[in-house]
Amino acid sequence: MIVAKEITELTESPNTPNHTYLLSDKKAKVYAYWNVVDGSFHVMSTKGANFSASRRRFDIIERNVQSINEINTKDPFLKKSRR
Repeated sequence: MIVAKEITELTESPNTPNHTYLLSDKKAKVYAYWNVVDGSFHVMSTKGANFSASRRRFDIIERNVQSINEINTKDPFLKKSRR
């Protein structure tokens, strides 16, 4: 799994926030996300819910995450982003 911060620029909806997600390596499933508005952490599904990354851009913050328990649920932005 990967931790990915969305960096999509939405010109039609400029006030839409970009969250940070725990995704499958191919960005087809979402397991959890950090709400950028209030910093809360939400587990979507331990098996992964379908996710569409089309027309979205992401910075990869962390790779090779093995489980939800392995990540920092308080602040996923501690590590430097890499694409």
